[in-house]
Amino acid sequence: MGIKPIQKVNVGEQVYEQLKRLLIEGEWAPGTKIPSENELADMFNVSRITVRQALQKLNALGLLETRFGEGSFVKVVDVGESMNGLIPVMYLGEQSAREVFEFRMIIETECARLAARRATAEDIGELKETLERMVKYENNRDLKGFSSADLDFHFRIAQITRNALVIKTMSILREVLESSMYDVIDKMGCENGIFYHKEIIQAIEEKEEVKAANMMKEHIKKNFEYFK
Repeated sequence: MGIKPIQKVNVGEQVYEQLKRLLIEGEWAPGTKIPSENELADMFNVSRITVRQALQKLNALGLLETRFGEGSFVKVVDVGESMNGLIPVMYLGEQSAREVFEFRMIIETECARLAARRATAEDIGELKETLERMVKYENNRDLKGFSSADLDFHFRIAQITRNALVIKTMSILREVLESSMYDVIDKMGCENGIFYHKEIIQAIEEKEEVKAANMMKEHIKKNFEYFK
């Protein structure tokens, strides 16, 4: 088990962050009981009160549920709960992960279509600048930088729609996907993103709405194939 002794600085936050990481990485399967407060206190070498406070935060986050007289259990999280922007998509089961990508294909496909209709020269310049950053990060083998720029690209297209509801929805979705994007890119590499982003930019610049939508749909579908 990947629990480490806690240093006496921000003790409660360290316990919380370690437990959250263990839950997200699947140390305990959904539905199973985690060690008791006493056991966790011994493992972390901290007080029961510190452990209890961390567990309360994880309950509030929706990763745990505490049953009176029984203990704390790993909560089975669905996609609706993940949309609070706090639970990363990597924590979701295959069913919910598929729903996230289906949602992206529906929303982002139409975002690309609207972007092709509404983009200004300045908008297109910003998309190209984001693509240049992706290429630079690929050349430097900086996957974290690449994944961040990749997300920037998709969020920028949402902004180009000039639709406040779309922008807000994509902002929430970005938070859900942020922690898992690196893992997806680590598996599939950078070529897929660069290829499709070039095609999408070209379609938007030429105001080819159908092509922009189709390229975005293909792009997201490829991402999901690597995620599974």
